[in-house]
Amino acid sequence: MKIAVFNPCSGISGNMILGALLDNGLSLEELVAGLRVLPLSGWDIVVSKVIRGGLAGTHVEVVIPHENVHRHLSDIVALIEPSSLHPWVKEKALKAFHLLASAEASVHGISIEKVHFHEVGAVDAIIDIVGSCLGMHLLGVEAVYSAAVAIGTGTVECAHGIMPLPAPATSRLLQGVPIVPTSEPAELTTPTGAAVLTALVESWDAPPAYVGISSGMGAGSRAGMTRANLLRLIIGSSAVADEDNSCLMIEAVIDDLDPRIWPVLNAEILSAGAFDCYARNCLGKKGRPAMELVVHLPESARESVLSVVFAHSSTLGVRISDVERVVLQREFKKVSTRYGDVTIKLGYFSDRVVSAEPEFEECVALADAAGVPVKIVLQSARGVAAELFL
Repeated sequence: MKIAVFNPCSGISGNMILGALLDNGLSLEELVAGLRVLPLSGWDIVVSKVIRGGLAGTHVEVVIPHENVHRHLSDIVALIEPSSLHPWVKEKALKAFHLLASAEASVHGISIEKVHFHEVGAVDAIIDIVGSCLGMHLLGVEAVYSAAVAIGTGTVECAHGIMPLPAPATSRLLQGVPIVPTSEPAELTTPTGAAVLTALVESWDAPPAYVGISSGMGAGSRAGMTRANLLRLIIGSSAVADEDNSCLMIEAVIDDLDPRIWPVLNAEILSAGAFDCYARNCLGKKGRPAMELVVHLPESARESVLSVVFAHSSTLGVRISDVERVVLQREFKKVSTRYGDVTIKLGYFSDRVVSAEPEFEECVALADAAGVPVKIVLQSARGVAAELFL
């Protein structure tokens, strides 16, 4: 299984993550093509090789038209959710924006719905966040790890004025994250970088043993004064990933929750770090129709998930148990069909391919472009995918 390991010894930002991904071999053409599905226009990505502290890295600049728009979280969701992006990409990108909204709401003492993004709601920040998640997916990364995050000292000028470093939202986002203070007089870790990192990293434990596949450097926009302004990202293959198949399961029978709240509850639970979240019909203890909430999560997300469950649902208690799970090793491969290229998700059990399923959203997009029913494209893709079992 492919893993990604960040080393943010000079901090982390959205464009540094994109630069590190491209430096690891991510195709710029595939990245741009994937991002074009978003209903945003006038932007472009400029990539250059630069030197920072005597070391080479890839610098990314997202060029955007002038905007005077302050987007709310609902506006961001409306951009991403209906798109044809891969579900994993949408999940992680929306998680990053939910984390940002929660941090901003906490800092300003308002509700998430009232938060309006300034810098992180601009087109370049949207491209940074969605592009970072898309790049991970295109490289086939399934688990992300990170070393401690460096932060600078001094102040930074934000939309609200002069703020101490790290910026208030960044400080909130980094709660529970290992941090290394430095004497660098600059903003090393930005809210965008912190949001992407915390959305992607599921555990701050050391990564499992792995074999390195590639290593890349994403460059910041300025030269560092006390350290090279570079973000290192290593892509590796883990031979022991998924050996720890234990997780927690939270269950609660709920018979009095407004049905409109269930989608919000589901999204918030996943954003809090759960592996999976679903509900099933049942009868409550009073014989009334009810829904049973079921959540699978790592031990590290226990408190954050419980906080969300009690805050957003009407339950007064939950059941928690230890369960085992079996997770197939996964790999993503592009195959060619008569209608275009489709991503196939491969599942391995005992080093043997046991599952090869086309990504449905990509089949829908190709079907729309060709003017044919999606079942025809799906059948064509499955025919090519069947050869991967051999």
